[in-house]
Amino acid sequence: MKIRLMNHRKIHKQSQKELNNLETLLTLIGLDLVIQETEYFTGDDWLPLCNDIDSGEIYRDWFIWQDTEVTQEWEAYDHITNQRIIDSNLTRLTAKIDRIENQRNLQEFNRVR
Repeated sequence: MKIRLMNHRKIHKQSQKELNNLETLLTLIGLDLVIQETEYFTGDDWLPLCNDIDSGEIYRDWFIWQDTEVTQEWEAYDHITNQRIIDSNLTRLTAKIDRIENQRNLQEFNRVR
């Protein structure tokens, strides 16, 4: 095997615009990878990403936390719809989750039947 060294004089120097375009492309690729990964997050996966969340819990596969710093409200994240619901009362929030999950279970039962 013969090793060939590159002649650095023949390498085309990239312009600053080309370097900026390359940097932008690499940034977009990185963001796309992060977005694809977070599409599959469950409740536990969100906790380290949110600096303002001190603690949380999982209820029926929903991630629930209280915004103790700003609104004092309870929030729940639904990884199926990628949405959250908010209520000032934890009991009412879990009741909303129960209604949603019971409806989903009923739809699944009717679909299978």
